[in-house]
Amino acid sequence: MRNQHLGVIINVHLLKFQENFMLEKMKNFEILTGVCIQKIYSTTETWYDDVLVDIRDNSPGFIDLYASFGNWIPQYAELNGLKDLTNETRNAVGLDWFDIMPAVRKGTASYKQKVYSIPLDGDVIYMLYRKDLVEDVGLPTPRSWDDVHTILKYYDGKDINGDGVPDFGNCFSTAEDDIAGTIFWAIASSFLQTRGTAQGTFFDPKTMEPISSSPKFIEVLEVYDKLVQHSPFAVNATGVSWTINRELFNQKKCVLFYNYPGAIKSIISAQKKNGMAGTLNLASLPGKKCAENEDCPFASKHGVNHAPFLAGGGMAYAVNNRVSKEKQKAALDFAFYLSDPGGSFWDVAHPESFLDPLRLRHTSSLSNNRTLEAKAFLEFGWENRQLSMLKEITEFSFLNDNYVYDLRNLGASDYQQGGTVPHLIDMWNGKASAEETASAITKHWKEITAQYGLEEQRAFYRNVLGLPKYIDPFNENNVENLRIIIAVVTIPFAVLAIILLFVVLKQRRTIKFHTRDVNNAPKTGTIALLFTDIEDSTVLWDTDKQAMGKALEIHHNVIRTCIDKFLAYEVKTVGDAFMIAVNSADKAILLANNIQLALLNADWPLELARMPSSCVAYFPQPRKKKNPPKLMFSGLRVRIGIHLGQHSIQTSRGEESSDIQVIYDEVTKGFDYYGQVVNITARVGDVGFGGQTVITKEVYDALSEGVKIRSSYLHIGSLSLRGVQNPMSVHSCLPQELKDRRFQGLYRKRRSLGSVELKRSLTADTNSDSIVKSIDVMSLTPVELQNALLKMITIVSSLKEQLSTYKTTNGREYDDTSDNKEDEVKDREDLVNSLSSKT
Repeated sequence: MRNQHLGVIINVHLLKFQENFMLEKMKNFEILTGVCIQKIYSTTETWYDDVLVDIRDNSPGFIDLYASFGNWIPQYAELNGLKDLTNETRNAVGLDWFDIMPAVRKGTASYKQKVYSIPLDGDVIYMLYRKDLVEDVGLPTPRSWDDVHTILKYYDGKDINGDGVPDFGNCFSTAEDDIAGTIFWAIASSFLQTRGTAQGTFFDPKTMEPISSSPKFIEVLEVYDKLVQHSPFAVNATGVSWTINRELFNQKKCVLFYNYPGAIKSIISAQKKNGMAGTLNLASLPGKKCAENEDCPFASKHGVNHAPFLAGGGMAYAVNNRVSKEKQKAALDFAFYLSDPGGSFWDVAHPESFLDPLRLRHTSSLSNNRTLEAKAFLEFGWENRQLSMLKEITEFSFLNDNYVYDLRNLGASDYQQGGTVPHLIDMWNGKASAEETASAITKHWKEITAQYGLEEQRAFYRNVLGLPKYIDPFNENNVENLRIIIAVVTIPFAVLAIILLFVVLKQRRTIKFHTRDVNNAPKTGTIALLFTDIEDSTVLWDTDKQAMGKALEIHHNVIRTCIDKFLAYEVKTVGDAFMIAVNSADKAILLANNIQLALLNADWPLELARMPSSCVAYFPQPRKKKNPPKLMFSGLRVRIGIHLGQHSIQTSRGEESSDIQVIYDEVTKGFDYYGQVVNITARVGDVGFGGQTVITKEVYDALSEGVKIRSSYLHIGSLSLRGVQNPMSVHSCLPQELKDRRFQGLYRKRRSLGSVELKRSLTADTNSDSIVKSIDVMSLTPVELQNALLKMITIVSSLKEQLSTYKTTNGREYDDTSDNKEDEVKDREDLVNSLSSKT
């Protein structure tokens, strides 16, 4: 790229609030490529219109590279103002397009299956709160808006920071010319969307009737009004901007704060300076508590419906479609430079960038504070515990089946700001009831829809939700067209359907799963590997090949179903063993638990029940209990080993941190993994019994608390594994449902794996007291204790054998000699009996 654009001049759109951060990026790119960048500034108030005016001009326009929110992209694209970047994004070296969160690729960059922008940012509304003012004083964790109301009631009228003035339960924007509309719709989303992303939160996708006309909207207004009355709006009835609310939070005058991640980053980075170190928790925006019989298929385990609101879709750069190709290429390269995964991890951590995590690798490595991604946040003042929070809520938001796309219709800001906020302010000031406010918003929205055209707006809205084109069943022309279409295609379609059904049935095994989807293969950051293996598979094959053939098909289907469920990546199978890759320790444990439970409940061939290593076994239960026995084992017993490592591509700073290699195989068209991490994972898997998962200390340490509590762990100890230089500390891991599952020992010892390294040596001292006293059994790990007992049993057996031999060989001497010999024999017998009882 060196001097690639020497002499080219491009006009790049720049927002005033990002100036300090972006100027350095522009300067570096100019030095690197020789391009000359001229800055075209916009404020947040004029941003949207500045781009719209430039695109609507019949001339090529003045701006070569537009800064845009994702929800504005469809409007600009419809005006033919943006270059189609579909091919460029798929073929760009180093961009790693599919590492960008799917929701961001679709909600920010794309429109009508074409790519029109390069995302730099993933925006969703989060919550920041003071745990010292919530959980630490016995208040509920704010998961639902009911919890929030409990917190607000507790702090009503109280002076939080000790300045003698009553403070606020929550702080968020309520200003008309600010982001008040965005915050309102983000909070409303969990009430309005419960059935997945395609449901939408703004209109009925068939009639385009505004959602404000539904009864649910009245509930939203009533809940929101309570939030507002406990906010700074209570002392400033004209509305308070997000920047003032941020300052109030920094002054310790607020308990809860709702905003974009960018604003929250700036608070966290200054937490130590503002005296709030160790007190700030980052969390998803609270949701609606679902009623007992309410339809909430995506509700959390706490019964709360969350609908993460992808506010604005995030910031992106789009290329002017009307300027010269030379300018387009230079402008696009600058956008690629900003989005490059090798440097963007630093940008999304920077408190002044207002760019937020949008790539899988931006969050997948945050659980390990040695990664470049984690170090960047730590350098900007974050705490280790907050990194795991950021990882959890970012992945929860962007990978959620119920996330909400922001409005991308023509006049989106007209609807959300002018068509909503003034009516809300009237209600907050007591000038209108909730019902009157809903009616006013509905009327205003219908007027905006009529202005832009109902059919056009419906097409926009349905396209964003991924719905097909709407056909009005009452339109006579449409009915007649439908009749013709049905008549023309019915017979050919029926024939085609039969042929396709035959092909699908014949090839069902090859199309049933998508476990080799390279989009799910972790390519950098944290990479966790799982190795599975069937216990005694050779014996099972020799016993009944037909039954084992059926069982193996079930085994493969079960594991691949689990891989699909967790969007994991099947690296390969070797015989009946699977090698699987995921992007975090949490996902690895959840996947392993899911596999163990699914295998236990699979419909196995009856022939397996008569084989020792695949028979049915039940958990023991007290005789008095009459409950049905609970399954402990059923069918094939599979051991799983898990280990993890780090892989980072070399950055522009020359830094590299990799202990696992990732290589794309052109022959298999998939990714494979190499290095010591792979070897360790295989060896760790070998020490487990069938039905047992064994994980390394590195995996255990990387687990979040939320995942840890779902499993039962037993520290086995440190094992010396073949091909591994240092002993590895390992744990047995089972899902809570199988925590009492029992095996033939703590681990499966194999000669090829080496032996256990005990912290204390056990000698074959024939003095029983020395054997017992030399070991502090309370300080031994389980594996050390097991080996100590085995050693004692060996010593006792050896002594018994020696005594028996001695009696047989020298028996006459005992009859012919003095009582000293008899005393010696008695002493040896006492020793053996003593050791036996103590063992």
